[in-house]
Amino acid sequence: MKKGTVEEEQPELIFSTDEEGDEGKKGNNTTGADNKGLGLRTTGFKDFFLRPELLRAIGEAGFEHPSEVQQEAIPYAILGNDLVCQAKSGMGKTAVFVLSILHQMDFDGDKPQCLVLCHTRELAFQITKEFDRLGKYFINLKTET
Repeated sequence: MKKGTVEEEQPELIFSTDEEGDEGKKGNNTTGADNKGLGLRTTGFKDFFLRPELLRAIGEAGFEHPSEVQQEAIPYAILGNDLVCQAKSGMGKTAVFVLSILHQMDFDGDKPQCLVLCHTRELAFQITKEFDRLGKYFINLKTET
């Protein structure tokens, strides 16, 4: 913060990937660009080129614009990259991994394709509800808690 000015505090988003070494940590966005606005920015969920079923469910859920954490992480995650994401509660972290998993899944088989481990039963129920809500237009989607 500069002296003599009043600035609003912004939550710091921290991203880390398995591929990143100390030399790759130029900024805190997933593109590795410095913090001069060169990272990927979008204005809506349509800009992520998600499956039509997901876009329909996102619209019905009332999401209009992705949060900052979603803007940074979804494009990286839907490409199949591993990432660690840290942000305050309510910023949309669960939606990041639910959307990226549903976007990448192949719904033709009967075998399980995704296992989500949680540290509490309540969180497991919350995540299951998100999969059901955002994946409701995938006919063969089955979830268990």
